[in-house]
Amino acid sequence: MAEFDPHDPRFVSDGVPFDVLARIRAEEPIYRTPKGAWYLSRYEDVAAALTDVDTFRADLGPITGIPAGVDAIPPEQHYLSEIEEPRHKAIRRLITASMSSARLKAVEPVLREECGRLVDAMLAKPIANLHDDYAMAIPAFAMSRIMDLDDAAAEAFMRWSEDGTLMQRPATPGVPPEGPSSHVFFSAYLVHQRALERPSNDLMALLLDAKIEGEPLSDAEIVTQLHFMIQAGVHTTRSLLAHLVNRLVQDADIWAALAADRSLIANFVEESLRRDSPVQRTTRQCTRDTVFGGVAIGKGAWVEMGIGSANHDERLIEEGGAFRLDRREPRKHLAFGAGSHVCPGAGLARMEAQIAVETLIDRLDRLETIEGETYPPLPGSLGHQPIPARLFEREG
Repeated sequence: MAEFDPHDPRFVSDGVPFDVLARIRAEEPIYRTPKGAWYLSRYEDVAAALTDVDTFRADLGPITGIPAGVDAIPPEQHYLSEIEEPRHKAIRRLITASMSSARLKAVEPVLREECGRLVDAMLAKPIANLHDDYAMAIPAFAMSRIMDLDDAAAEAFMRWSEDGTLMQRPATPGVPPEGPSSHVFFSAYLVHQRALERPSNDLMALLLDAKIEGEPLSDAEIVTQLHFMIQAGVHTTRSLLAHLVNRLVQDADIWAALAADRSLIANFVEESLRRDSPVQRTTRQCTRDTVFGGVAIGKGAWVEMGIGSANHDERLIEEGGAFRLDRREPRKHLAFGAGSHVCPGAGLARMEAQIAVETLIDRLDRLETIEGETYPPLPGSLGHQPIPARLFEREG
């Protein structure tokens, strides 16, 4: 069995070795990684473990510079996915309510206008960078409007995604006591919202008015969840949009199919989420000794949820490595997770993706690659590589 490290940084530039993952699924579906973690590779196992939040607790400690995990992190700095029940459900309900269908409907026309403006700006350039100029900008703009913030905030969100700020918390070694720059920003934002007669948006009204287990949320808890919303809603959604535009640039047949039948755009988004999952794996910590899939996993063990592998599982998905617009169950994937911790911003991410692609197809005749340039692999995980392209406006 070839070695596979789910944290290998080379995936960003070289791509994910799906041939190795296919062997793992076939020969050792619960695979012991070189660093001693357990990697779940099959769809049914990943879905079951994601759903069993009592046994497999979300733990982003290691990727925020805290190898000991959530137990070494003050509770007020726990991200939404790391908070245990029943508190998780109560806080999640607030965030979900702030992104209701009514709220998304109100944001939609503003987002369409912004996508059009971004296309205008790219058309003015000889060569556009579809990552920085489009895929990064759209979710930053959308989250700034959800939070009733301005373009300067959107610029900050993009900067934090690129400079690594979103992968830090106050407990991260080397970070100042007041926290990373995102925490400083949201602390000031919270002071401003408290000073208003009423909060300026649904999200802040819900967070400030809430009482959980009889107590209001502390300022530190609110700031942490606002930071996490940007981490998930900008950093991760940016990766989804980057994969979408990268495929449109590199696959003229897909572009032609969508241009001929715009009803396929929704399937295109879902197939990208499945085939080119922006998050290839997510980490859990086992909370108790258990036997899972016939394998004994000890309390405290790290368990990697192989979302990217699961979404290619040949046991459930025909031609999992192919990119197809005709799948009968296009939403049969785990890109947004599963169970009670499924991504609360999935509706917003799908809307952004749909509008972003529709705008490109409506406004442009085609995209062309630039000779001599290297393009990110599909999938390229959460990388920030440029996606250069020449844009040709549609006539008439």
